[in-house]
Amino acid sequence: MKIILLISAFFITAAATAQLTEKENGDWQLIGKLKFGGITKASMEYKNTGTDTTYLLFVKDFREQPKDNYFSIKFKNTDGTYSRLYTILKSFFLPENKKNKEYSRTFDLGNGSVNVSHKRLITGRGIMFYTKDGYANWSEKDIDKLFGF
Repeated sequence: MKIILLISAFFITAAATAQLTEKENGDWQLIGKLKFGGITKASMEYKNTGTDTTYLLFVKDFREQPKDNYFSIKFKNTDGTYSRLYTILKSFFLPENKKNKEYSRTFDLGNGSVNVSHKRLITGRGIMFYTKDGYANWSEKDIDKLFGF
């Protein structure tokens, strides 16, 4: 009976400690940050992970104004994902796509799906970057700043 209690206590303790695993900060390096009125609208960071680079896109959800609700997308630079993402976002501002209201792009990024479409902003043309977790509106200058240009 004592053995059964001891084994049960071990499994309960092991299960309880497995519920929370703290991770290290991980030396993320900032590429670009969008701020408005002291609030971070979005940021792009990276860290080298062995032979690849991992990126973290951190975005303020526009739906939850003025609450501080953020979502993030973590992705690796496999097959040049970082530069391909930049190219896709900038493609909305090319002359052949700028006025095409039907132009949109849907793609997988990291473990999630993203849809990007045109969005009219107060300051001019922009895009809506939409995921299942939320969305953000960015201008062409915002995209450049986010990607460090």
